[in-house]
Amino acid sequence: MKITTVLGSIMAIGLLNGCAFHSTSRDWNGLMGSSGEPTYYKSTSKVALKLVVVIPFVGDVSIDGLVDDVTESIAEEHGDHVRIVQADAENYWYGFPPFTWFVTPVVCTVAAEYLPDAENYQRDQEAIREKEDSWLKYNPMEL
Repeated sequence: MKITTVLGSIMAIGLLNGCAFHSTSRDWNGLMGSSGEPTYYKSTSKVALKLVVVIPFVGDVSIDGLVDDVTESIAEEHGDHVRIVQADAENYWYGFPPFTWFVTPVVCTVAAEYLPDAENYQRDQEAIREKEDSWLKYNPMEL
């Protein structure tokens, strides 16, 4: 049973490795950012593996790589005026000892706020108002 769990974990990390997962907050209840303009908040996470807890092995979770991924995603949405607000790394050396002492999964996250494109902002706010008017406010299939 333990071997199956470990192999399944290795396969999942291998498949997800190097993938960037993005999450964006668009609904601020009509409030504006610190600059007095509409602001979005985007969080980007990546998974990697390290050898013996500290040696990079598979995947790039450097701060340069994370900032590149989050700003690339923001640029695709035509966002502007990016401000990095948080960066975090979690090293799971304690996950399945002693296995994870040798091959260690790492999850890193960077978060930024930015000014959205005016057209995207209008479209998003209309979709938010429509959802508020409907009886179904939460759709688990919507990201």
